[in-house]
Amino acid sequence: MHSSFINSLSLAALPRHRVQARAMLLEAGCETDRVFLLKKGTARGADGVVYQEGHVLNFKEFLAASHFVTPIKAQTECDIVHIPRALIRERLCIDDPLTWTIARCFAAEDLALRGVG
Repeated sequence: MHSSFINSLSLAALPRHRVQARAMLLEAGCETDRVFLLKKGTARGADGVVYQEGHVLNFKEFLAASHFVTPIKAQTECDIVHIPRALIRERLCIDDPLTWTIARCFAAEDLALRGVG
């Protein structure tokens, strides 16, 4: 998922790491205390979703659940930025505090309809 919302965040001070090709980027069961932005490389989820530079990994699972369900594996060497849940929530709620709750509800409904989680 490309997102102008994510691109509007100040990412300079956020933690980053590099993952080698064919290594796991995101394991099922990891807490959704942060979301991952793919700055470089390509990755594929176990659900067949392909992520490329600028994509946010498993954003709906991040919003809807306390743990990620779908593992993601690097296809090429990947650079990842860790964006904390608190920053996402704070930015979503700037105009209306209910935005976070509504976004989480929509994401949960979509995952339920697809049988994820």
